[in-house]
Amino acid sequence: MAKAATKVPSWISKILLPEIRSIVKEEISSEVKVLDARISALDSKLEERTKSLDSKLEERFKALDSKMEERFKLLDLKIAALDSKLEERFKALDSKLEEKTKSSDSKLEERTKTLENEISSLRNEMLSLRNEMNARFDSIEKRLPLIERLAQIESRLERLEKQAELGK
Repeated sequence: MAKAATKVPSWISKILLPEIRSIVKEEISSEVKVLDARISALDSKLEERTKSLDSKLEERFKALDSKMEERFKLLDLKIAALDSKLEERFKALDSKLEEKTKSSDSKLEERTKTLENEISSLRNEMLSLRNEMNARFDSIEKRLPLIERLAQIESRLERLEKQAELGK
């Protein structure tokens, strides 16, 4: 309108333009009131819908929270049950392991004692053969079978001592 006012002579702009403005305002004001009423009605409907959706969402959230809480409690119970089962199994395995260890230890001790006794008897036999060799035979030809027997006993004795060391 400002551009139109510059092209119109000044007397027209002073008299007609304010009149035209007031007419346009009157004509439009009723339409503006109708539009304002429609907008406010839409606003109130939108607000009601938003409130109802908010309440529904809040109810759903509460329901989900309670379901989650129940499931967490069930999971906690399951975890506790599994923990107790695992604890029982570990105790059973520990007792079995302890029994087997004791059994292996006793077998090892028996084997060690057997080897020690065998080593002792071989040493006694060697000593006996040496004494016999020194006492009875005066020539090397007569001593040779006894020396071979002593070498065999000594090699067997060394093997047994190695086994005994590995067993310890």
